[in-house]
This record gives sequence, C-alpha cells and structure tokens, in this order.
Amino acid sequence: MIKKIILAGLTVIWIVGFILSWYLLPAGPYYWTGFIFGLAGLVFAAAGILLLEISSRDTTETAQIPVFYTAAFTVVMVLLNLCFAFVQTLWLMPVFVVANLMVILIYIALEYGASRHFLRVKELTGYAPAKMKNTADISRELSVLLGIAKDADIRQELLKLKENVSYSSNVSQDFTENDETAFIEKLYRIQEELSGGADKETIMSNIKDAADTWSIRNSHVNSTR
Repeated sequence: MIKKIILAGLTVIWIVGFILSWYLLPAGPYYWTGFIFGLAGLVFAAAGILLLEISSRDTTETAQIPVFYTAAFTVVMVLLNLCFAFVQTLWLMPVFVVANLMVILIYIALEYGASRHFLRVKELTGYAPAKMKNTADISRELSVLLGIAKDADIRQELLKLKENVSYSSNVSQDFTENDETAFIEKLYRIQEELSGGADKETIMSNIKDAADTWSIRNSHVNSTR
C-alpha cells in the first residue's frame, strides 16, 4: 500500500510539475517527449508493483528483489527524462530515446526473472509443509502412544519406533504415501489396543508389524536416491 501511495504521489508531481514548468521554465525541444517517457516509466513501475501483490509472508525477503528493481528503475527514468525534457541539443534525441527503451527493456527482463524466481520460491514454501504433513502426523501419533503406554517393554519398542521415524526422511513422496497411510493406520490400531487393554503380546506384535511397514517405506525412499 505504501509503495502505491508513493508512486501515485510521484506521478501526480510529475504531471503537475511538467504542466507548471511549461509556463515557468525554458523547456527544451523534447519537453513533452521526455514527459511522455517519464510517465511511461511510472506506468511500468506501477505494473511492477501490482505484480508484487501476489506476495506472501513466506516469501517477504524474496519479494524485496523486484521492489529494489522497481525503485531503481523509477529513479533512473525520472532523472533521465528530466534531462531529456530540458536538453537543448537536437542531435541528442536519438540517444535519449534509445536510452529510455533500453532501460525499459532491462527493467522488464529483470522483473520477469525476479518474478519467476519469486513464484518458484512461493511454490516451494507451499509445497514443503504439505509434503511433511504425513510424517508430522505420524510423529504426533507416536507421542500419543508413548503417553498412554504403561508397560516398560511396550514403551521401549515404541520409543525405538519413534526414533526410527525421527531419523528417517520427513518428506513424503507419491510413492511413499501408501506406506505412510498403512503405517499410521497401524498406529491407530495400536492406540485402540492400548486404550482397550489388549494383551501385551498382541500389542508388541503390532508394533513390530508397524516397524516393518516403516522399514518398507524407507527402502522405497532409499531406492530412489
């Protein structure tokens, strides 16, 4: 919002300033050409700011890159076209026109590159939490099991299983989702058995079965490296 206000204020100053200067100062032969190029620069800067509205809190630092480009572009265009407007030498017009076009093209290229990088970072910041959700749920369920297990041997096996999960890759892949779903379902069954007072041998057997499922999941992960 602040960037928009600043740019809008600068645009108003640019327009009003040029109109007043036309009556008060000796304008060069390219006065209105400089005015138009400068105004075009402010419009391009406004478009760049609008693109930044897709930013999120997760990518605040990355979004500052196109902000820097926009600020630098605005300053360069304003200074360049102030000189353009009041220059008195006729042969310099092609130089200023080419300079304006080059600055605009460079800005578009930089903004495009920064925006693509920014969108990629944003995609990754949204992708990572989703890919770690399964393992986060698993760790949470194992903590619940450790909290309700009273038998020392059962707790010891659950602790080993939790450590195995903790030392494994916490990023889910398409080919591990079935194993992870099967694993957490086994954990839910163990929770029901612990809460229902099932016999120790059954619970220990199901913990081993869950551990085997997790080992299969890890073997699938390791086979793709």
